[in-house]
Amino acid sequence: MNMLKRLAKVLSNFPMKSIFIMMIIVVLLAVGVKDVFMATGNDTLVEPSSDVYQDNLMLEEEFGGESIIVLYESENLLTPDHLKHMKGIEDVLQNNDSIYSILSPVTLVEEIANNQSDTFQDGISETIDGLNEMGSQLTDISDELKGNAESDQEMALLELEEPKLPEIEEPSLPEVGETESQLPEVGEIRLPDIEGQIAELNEGFSNMIGAQGNLEEGTTNLVDGYAEFGRQTNELGKNLSELAERMEDTPQKEQIQEASQGLIQLSQQMTQISEDSAQLPGIPEQTIEGLNNIQQKLDEQLIQQNGQLEQIQEQVEKQKEMQAQRQEGQQEKQEQMKQEMKEQQETQQEEMQAKMDEQRAEKEKEMQGLKEEIEGKQKEQAEMLSQLADGLAEMGENLQTISENMKTIYDYSDIMTPGLPENQDTLDNMIYDDDDELRPMFEEVIIDDQSMTMMIKLNGDTEDAEKTEVIDTINNYLDKEEIESAETMVSGKPVLDHATRSSMQESIQTMMGLALIIMVIVLSIVFKVRWRLLPLVTVLIAVIGTVGLMGWLQIPITMVSMAVFPILIGLGIDYAIQFQNRYAEEIAKEDSNE
Repeated sequence: MNMLKRLAKVLSNFPMKSIFIMMIIVVLLAVGVKDVFMATGNDTLVEPSSDVYQDNLMLEEEFGGESIIVLYESENLLTPDHLKHMKGIEDVLQNNDSIYSILSPVTLVEEIANNQSDTFQDGISETIDGLNEMGSQLTDISDELKGNAESDQEMALLELEEPKLPEIEEPSLPEVGETESQLPEVGEIRLPDIEGQIAELNEGFSNMIGAQGNLEEGTTNLVDGYAEFGRQTNELGKNLSELAERMEDTPQKEQIQEASQGLIQLSQQMTQISEDSAQLPGIPEQTIEGLNNIQQKLDEQLIQQNGQLEQIQEQVEKQKEMQAQRQEGQQEKQEQMKQEMKEQQETQQEEMQAKMDEQRAEKEKEMQGLKEEIEGKQKEQAEMLSQLADGLAEMGENLQTISENMKTIYDYSDIMTPGLPENQDTLDNMIYDDDDELRPMFEEVIIDDQSMTMMIKLNGDTEDAEKTEVIDTINNYLDKEEIESAETMVSGKPVLDHATRSSMQESIQTMMGLALIIMVIVLSIVFKVRWRLLPLVTVLIAVIGTVGLMGWLQIPITMVSMAVFPILIGLGIDYAIQFQNRYAEEIAKEDSNE
């Protein structure tokens, strides 16, 4: 009570100074109004020093705090355009320090693309080495094929020896008058080793057939190798093309596209060479067939020669029989028989010689024709091998050039960032497995075929103002980049708290405005004194001072502290009216006393 008396005495002694000081205090408090803020966090409901609050704070700092959910709904949801639109939200939030993590179909697709990019880069490195090595091998094979094509391909056939007739000794008839008649013995017949010659020819033909068989097998493997290499090169070119489609527009993307087109063209060349070389294995096969036919004819001729030799042997036996008959005949017939035998032997030798010469000529003619045919085939093979060698040399150079270009691309692969796929098939291949089922990693962000979400997790110590900034950034982007093919919605506890704070601010403004209007009306009608609106000014000063003091002390306006303002207004207006009314009564008494 004494303090109030002293204060009243000071005010009565220094009224103007007191008013001036109060105005300064009110102005200073009013400056703090701009720093007042709304708060709806956990610390407004739970004591920050409690164990529950501290444990939750530690958990949020370690694993992130509250999450903002952005929902996309559409009939045709998983499209490159929708993911590109969602990627825009990630881009505008990229430099915001309040973001702990972002989980969405975009981040998962980019993670898959990054893994594929790493795989592609490893594959590119292996491909570079493989193409370089393959180019060198093709160049070596080309040189070897060209050397074989230019080498002497002349075929040397075995020469048949001049056939020799068996030598038959001239029979000597016994003299008449000898006591013991002795007939001459027919000399031993020595036949030429025709069978041995034919065996050597057969062995030579067998070697040639074996060589042609190896050539056929080698050319078949070569043609199959071209076809397989063309297929693998085409697949590699397509993989590089898909990698380039996921990249942003950079010079490296154009280089990869050029390399992929080069690989596809190279695969087409390899396939064309494989088709053109498909007839190479048939040439040795035709040569083998010709050699087999000739070998069969030689075997038939060997049989004929054996038959002729058997006939000669039979004639010799007949001569022996005739000699035996001559021993029994008369001596006068011996000379005649001798002459007949001699003439018969000469005739047989001439006929046999002529026949053998004719057969030898036919064999030489057939073998010469075979030789010309084989040389023609070999010449054709040489030309095709030469063309093939030139093609291989060109392909070897192209492969080495592609290897160098890909090496340059790989050296700058650190600046290549895989992007979202622009092709629907590529996107579906990332999101769905081979059974057209959603991959498990997408189940958390893709609710169904018409709904997908983006979860933006904030840091645990994020202030309400920072949360509001993130929410406003998202809403501004959605308003600016409106997408017609899908409906979007932003939700989550931070969004709800933001809406609560906005509602609280609107409620306070509405409450203050209505209270002001009602008090003006009531004071104007009911309060019958001079300066009847002065209590309202007093209450406004009290409210401004209270709010300003909360701003200076960083005390937030919460759902609990909002109750202060109705109480302040109610009590303030009552006491102000009572004080002013009492003041007016005292003034009236003084006037009446005077």
